[in-house]
Amino acid sequence: MDMGMDVTELEGGVTCIRLAGRLDSPGVDRIETKFTAAVVSRAHDAVIDLSSVDFLASMGIRMFIASARGLHLKGAKMVLFGAQPLVSSVLEHVALDQIIPIVATEKQALERLQG
Repeated sequence: MDMGMDVTELEGGVTCIRLAGRLDSPGVDRIETKFTAAVVSRAHDAVIDLSSVDFLASMGIRMFIASARGLHLKGAKMVLFGAQPLVSSVLEHVALDQIIPIVATEKQALERLQG
């Protein structure tokens, strides 16, 4: 499945990015420039929906970390949410939650940004 990316603006100026497909090398190659532009260049808080991502490789993790760092430098935050069990176990294995908050639902992600 091709990597898909849908960007919407939520109330309060939060950027919501819904990803779908495999965040492997080809998938990340396909969306990384658009993802970084949508997240970092806006310098708004962002929530990333992983509920339709069925595979996550190190390239995807690197993309998330780079974007989160870029946002942090601009005073904004990023929260990941909705990871399926396979993706969730990868996120836990690499302890990504030490760098980027990871929650179950969009509502929790938005609450996390307020906190």
